[in-house]
Amino acid sequence: MRKLTISSQARLKLWSLLLIVVFCILEVTILNYFRIFGVKPDLFLIFMLLTSIVFTFELKWALFFSIFAGILKDSLVINTFGINTLLFPLWSFLIIRLSRNILIESNFIYALLIAIVAILHDMAARMILLSLGNFIPLVVFLRIMFLESFYTALILPLVFRLAQPVFTLLHKFK
Repeated sequence: MRKLTISSQARLKLWSLLLIVVFCILEVTILNYFRIFGVKPDLFLIFMLLTSIVFTFELKWALFFSIFAGILKDSLVINTFGINTLLFPLWSFLIIRLSRNILIESNFIYALLIAIVAILHDMAARMILLSLGNFIPLVVFLRIMFLESFYTALILPLVFRLAQPVFTLLHKFK
């Protein structure tokens, strides 16, 4: 009988699927206890950034994972189905294009990048919701946009520190 072996790329993809499931569980359970002014960090956005970095030279897998993260996030949020599924691949594609042109090696730069992406994502999502007739008061919109972006950027180094040993074992960061 032949022993079944899994390549390092297949292992990396399996670990990425496992990571998004863990992030999904954390997002709906434990992170609810860490809300600040009703806002919690966006682990799905962090996952999208992480897979965009890891799969920089495999665009189809980066887009697959960003679409999957968008579908999961949309399934957990009321009245926004499809917005994250459409926006996450866009951000993933732009992050991949940026990382191919600019070498990013600092967690601070990644935190800044995720803060910018989170602000742009919230602005785009709120504009889509506004165009669909869902009014959001400006004060609430600004509070959510800036606090969520800051909070997500703040925990990004912690998530990277926790996820990096797994990805380092499976794949060398480029």
